[in-house]
Amino acid sequence: MGGRLHGQHTLHEEFVPRLVGLHHTGNYQVPLAFPAGAPVVEIVGGRGSGRTALIDAVHDAYIGRVPLARVDLDAPGFGEPSVADLADETAPNASRITQLLYVLAYRLGLDVKHFGKALAFPRLSLGLLVVTAWRPANAGERDVRPADLRRAEADLRTLVTAEDPDLRRRRESLGRWFDLVTANLPQVLSAVPGLDALAGIVLDAARQQLLRGEPDRGALAWWGERLHGSQGYQGDSLQRLFQFVRVFRRLDERRRTAEEHLVAALLDDIDANYGRLRRLNRKPRPLLLIDNAHTATGRAFLGLLERGRAPRTGPVTRPVVLATLLGRGDNHPPLTEASAAGAPGDGPLVLGIPAVEGSHIAEMLSPVDYPDHLPRLLARYSGGRAAGARTLADTAVRRVRETGGGPDTAGLLDEAAPDLLAKLLPDPVVRDRLVLLSAAADPATRRGLWTFAHPEDHSQDLVAARVREADDYRRASCLDGDRALDMVLRHRFAATTPHERWRDTHLRLRSLCDPRGDSYLHHTLALGRTEEVVCALHHRFTAAAPARWLATLNTVCSAPRPRQGYEPPPCAPALSCTACGSDRHGVRHEAVASLVPLLWRLSDPLTLAPREDELTTVRIALETLYGNRAAHAAYLEASTAWPARLRAGVQAPDLPVPEGVPS
Repeated sequence: MGGRLHGQHTLHEEFVPRLVGLHHTGNYQVPLAFPAGAPVVEIVGGRGSGRTALIDAVHDAYIGRVPLARVDLDAPGFGEPSVADLADETAPNASRITQLLYVLAYRLGLDVKHFGKALAFPRLSLGLLVVTAWRPANAGERDVRPADLRRAEADLRTLVTAEDPDLRRRRESLGRWFDLVTANLPQVLSAVPGLDALAGIVLDAARQQLLRGEPDRGALAWWGERLHGSQGYQGDSLQRLFQFVRVFRRLDERRRTAEEHLVAALLDDIDANYGRLRRLNRKPRPLLLIDNAHTATGRAFLGLLERGRAPRTGPVTRPVVLATLLGRGDNHPPLTEASAAGAPGDGPLVLGIPAVEGSHIAEMLSPVDYPDHLPRLLARYSGGRAAGARTLADTAVRRVRETGGGPDTAGLLDEAAPDLLAKLLPDPVVRDRLVLLSAAADPATRRGLWTFAHPEDHSQDLVAARVREADDYRRASCLDGDRALDMVLRHRFAATTPHERWRDTHLRLRSLCDPRGDSYLHHTLALGRTEEVVCALHHRFTAAAPARWLATLNTVCSAPRPRQGYEPPPCAPALSCTACGSDRHGVRHEAVASLVPLLWRLSDPLTLAPREDELTTVRIALETLYGNRAAHAAYLEASTAWPARLRAGVQAPDLPVPEGVPS
């Protein structure tokens, strides 16, 4: 299991055991990190970062050892086999929250070896029963249930609404109604196909509560107290419970209030299962593993959990909740700090999944003898994502075994890029759009690029919508501005674009740019017109501030490179450098001429570690541009900083741009 996780061992092997109270492999107790109740732990990471792998590892460590429920809120039926998604979001007797609660109660209620009696959920099952099966009078809905169930409900309604009910008759009527509900669950739960078998198991706990002679005891009493004082609730506990369904059937904020009561019932049921004896024996806490909690259902459920976990007097047992969310993990403390985390004042404990590092990738590559540069290359293209690093490493290991030598880096990316992109961008239509749009250096030219590639789309509104949909999809996937994804998209574009199409694409993009701007020269270099770029940059050198010129060089030299065999289009008319003023080039022109092609090549993501003589060339060229002039101090600083950063693996456009202010 350890080989599946990288940088997450602290949470998996140290922090989670202290939340649960049980070692992750050994059958012995560990001191609780939060004796008064652990906070909800939210784990944030991007696509492919290892969120699901972490949930899987915790699940594998504790399944069959503690009451445990694992759900995927982005999967049909939340990952429960045979259960479909909610058929109608406006169903009067079901919501995604009630569907989730059925799944959680079922899974948490399974027998666990050496734990003792299985967890029971009488409060929750009562609430789910009335929400699912009870129809208020004059509901105004088409009733397709069997006639005997409708008759039993009508008889029970008379007794439930009576001011002074006959408790014996009411108990008998409840029994008949419950039996008919259970026998007809597929029809009752038609909004959630496949849930009936699981719901039948959960609702068994409601039967004995309903058939008690006294409505002011047990789980019924909990509902009576919970709803006491709320507007519109009258009568004894059972009567209030049956009135509760009207609140749920309101398709507005009142439904969320009803769902809050149901989540509170879940939490109080869990607490009630931990009596004095279980607490004295320090039985481990139940574990809720919630994957993809960034969904609307996940956000709503986490909010309900937070409100339901309000502090109470006396000992209370709350479930351990680990929830993964899609987002930027680097905005939060990393998982490696989990053990040192203190209890937050309010709200959840939010942790980010750390990036996979070169040492982790080296571990993945360990089955073969790999070249020294390979971990850095794979880290560059993986963007720190565990899934991407694993895909690249597995491909590299396979290619080394097949060839008996170091893998061809371009071929390695050609093979791995489709899988990488499929993991990050599951929608194939959007994926193809983003591959095309990756060729544009300037966002303002992307619509023109789409029109060039898809002349059949005549409407400007349609073109704008195509580009916007791609951007929105990427943004929703938390991949906006992701440099590693850009590299893979550009590689895929180069690998799948014929040379002639490459040339025409960048000619079109260049025509859409301001000739005085950096993007114009960026696309000129992508075309392979190196000499034209050198002349233009030498001309700008004579007038631009050093920091601005270095920033331009950074942007221009980050241009993508065509595949091998490409021939650049000829320049017309013949080039001459206006800064030189003659056909004879000066030392600064020669310095620019040595920098541009070298930095362009060293900034290709597929480039191996630069040679020392290449770094020396960069240094000397920048020193030449400095020319011992105080106003050009930025070039002198860059002459030291850029070779060092290039040696460390930094590439344009990320080379540092010093201000070079004279002291």
